Amino acid sequence: MESIYGFPQYYEIAFSYRDIASEVDVMEEAIRRYSKIPVHNVLELACGNSPHMLEFSSRGYQYSGLDLSPTMVEFAKEKAKNENLDVQFYLANFVDFRLKEPVDFIYIMLGSLYVNNTEELLSHFSAVEQALKPGGLYFLDWCIDFSPLDNTQDSWVMRKDGITVTTLYTTRLFHAAEQLYEENILFTVKDHGIQKTLAHRGSRRAIFPQEFVLATTKLHHFELLGWWNDWNWKRPLGEGRTEIIRPITILRRL
Repeated sequence: MESIYGFPQYYEIAFSYRDIASEVDVMEEAIRRYSKIPVHNVLELACGNSPHMLEFSSRGYQYSGLDLSPTMVEFAKEKAKNENLDVQFYLANFVDFRLKEPVDFIYIMLGSLYVNNTEELLSHFSAVEQALKPGGLYFLDWCIDFSPLDNTQDSWVMRKDGITVTTLYTTRLFHAAEQLYEENILFTVKDHGIQKTLAHRGSRRAIFPQEFVLATTKLHHFELLGWWNDWNWKRPLGEGRTEIIRPITILRRL
């Protein structure tokens, strides 16, 4: 079965349920509240199809994206070319990437902080530490596991230009001691009479809140500014049994 990452046009449709302008509004508010430096350039890690590129660029920011998939990067480059945007892309692994010059703001979306072990997690934060200017923010969406990943399941349907993409997302625990889960994403695509099934199967290491705090604030030069539920500044995470939905976490580089 072919990979979902080999068809960025379908990937873009599958995840188009988000309000991109509103998400950039929240990131700008985070910058206003917490950044100690002016923000002129932003770097998206695991950028994929770069859904925020056009919005950030329209607001005057210099956008750059980093991803492992050549197909996704080429797709994003073509979007930038069509809009005559001067943007930068890096074909690299966020576990150990290096930039020539640090940037003002870094972000990562939709739980895309995929690492296989603790060594990769620590290497990632070392790379981000070098890539981010002191006083700048690292904004993470859905990357901290405040609730168990075991046997989760979600599905949704998105449509655009006569194309329908049905997505099924599942996880299951397969190595408790190493906090490793099997993750499956299945696209069923109907494209003007043609049907395709695309898949992703991989492992992801769960990242729990207190080890995240240890890795970032004790072993690296970050301070934790807070975490909020569902991209909502009025819903800081704390005590209680509230359902966790797309939590955001903000770090500042010391």
